[in-house]
Amino acid sequence: MSQWRVLIEENVGSANGKEWRVSDIYEVKGERAEARSIAYELAVRHQPQHPMNQGTRSVYRISDDEYLTTIKGATAKYHYRVVVAELLTLDASEELS
Repeated sequence: MSQWRVLIEENVGSANGKEWRVSDIYEVKGERAEARSIAYELAVRHQPQHPMNQGTRSVYRISDDEYLTTIKGATAKYHYRVVVAELLTLDASEELS
């Protein structure tokens, strides 16, 4: 049985120290369809660290497994990405199967 995760990539940190990284990993108890449903909900509802004052939100489906959300802030536009991923290994030293 596959192990599915939903990953959120976004800018985290303060004004001078922002970096793009995986901010959250959600473990999915079901199959890929469940992971896709969770990904959609996160694309629509996730509250990213930036911007603090959120305005207009636009959600784009890149594929069945990936969304890009843009949010207009007070002074700039920000974005985050939500991705469905299959976990292949927990230990980086193991060979991928």
